[in-house]
Amino acid sequence: MPNRSPLLRRLSNLAVAGAAMLAVLAPAGAASASSGAPVAKKAETTAAQQDTTPAAAVKLRKLYDWRLHVKPNNAKYIGRPWKPAEAIQELKKCFNCTFPVKNAPKAYPKEGQLIKLKACAAGPFGCRNAPVKFYSKGVANGWYFVAQKGHFDGAGSKVYFQFYNEKNTGYLMLHVWAYVAKPGVPDSVNKSFARGKWQDFSHKMGVKLHCKHSSQC
Repeated sequence: MPNRSPLLRRLSNLAVAGAAMLAVLAPAGAASASSGAPVAKKAETTAAQQDTTPAAAVKLRKLYDWRLHVKPNNAKYIGRPWKPAEAIQELKKCFNCTFPVKNAPKAYPKEGQLIKLKACAAGPFGCRNAPVKFYSKGVANGWYFVAQKGHFDGAGSKVYFQFYNEKNTGYLMLHVWAYVAKPGVPDSVNKSFARGKWQDFSHKMGVKLHCKHSSQC
């Protein structure tokens, strides 16, 4: 094979050098667009994204997770097949008519609204300051509170509320779950107070919805 001309050899050398340079400069993982790419998480909007206070980044632990039937009478009904949206409609008519915590507003809260709740119960719990901010984005037929400075659960704590229909029966349920930062009361006392309040909430909502669907009220 005849020797290539000096010009051709020079062009060939430049091509090889250029390819090598591109290989060095190429970012790691560029060979596959999907390799190492972050996976999008489908989840509810977190309080840390909504609340910009320093407490939004605190470390939390789960305190409780309860699912309660929304019904007007424990002895008469196992459950009732009402729609979750109906519960939210009742709350939008009057929030504190069913939500049983002191200082809850009558008007349905706005996104990011500060609510200076006060949790009161008999016995060792007494009355505790419980200022929160209200958020609903990312929670279908529900909302969550983010505890603010001075809250007995510790700033940054969260409690979620969500109405949904039980899969097998279609009964309306209230799902309540909470995370705490630095609670100022023992867990047993805290959970006992919360359980009573949220059972009261589900019962009051059950009475409201029963009256909406019945002429017996």
